Amino acid sequence: MDENTKVVEQPEMIDIKTYRTANKRAHFKRHIAIYFLLMIVLWVLYFFIFREPKTPENADAPMGLFLKCTLFVTIIWTVLLFFHYLFVYRLNATMVDREIKKLQKEIKNKKMLLEKLKEEAKQLANPDKTDNPINEE
Repeated sequence: MDENTKVVEQPEMIDIKTYRTANKRAHFKRHIAIYFLLMIVLWVLYFFIFREPKTPENADAPMGLFLKCTLFVTIIWTVLLFFHYLFVYRLNATMVDREIKKLQKEIKNKKMLLEKLKEEAKQLANPDKTDNPINEE
C-alpha cells in the first residue's frame, strides 16, 4: 500500500502530514528510551563487572577494552541521537516549510507566465488596428 493511502485507525480523520510528524516523534521517543536503557546496562556492567579496582600496581594501566567500547558506543550513539532530535523536531519542519514556500513561489511564477502568454496570444489572435503601427498609413 502506498504511504499516501495508509488508513489511520483513529475515529477522527487525521491528515497525512500530521500523522507522519507524530509517527516520527514517536520513533524518536522510542529511540531515546532504548538509548537510556542500554547506556544504563553498559555502564552498570562496566562498574560492577569489568572495572578493575585501582591499586598502586595498576594505577598507570591503560583503559580496558570494555571501557573503550562503552565510551565509543556512548559517544557515537549520543551524536546520532542528537542528529535524530534535530531532524525530527527542528530541521525537518523548517526544511519542509522552506520547500513549500519555494514550490508556492514557483507555482505563482508559472501562473503569471501563463497569464502573460494568454494575453500575448489574445493580442496575436485579435490584433487591434490602432495599436499596430504597420496598418497606420
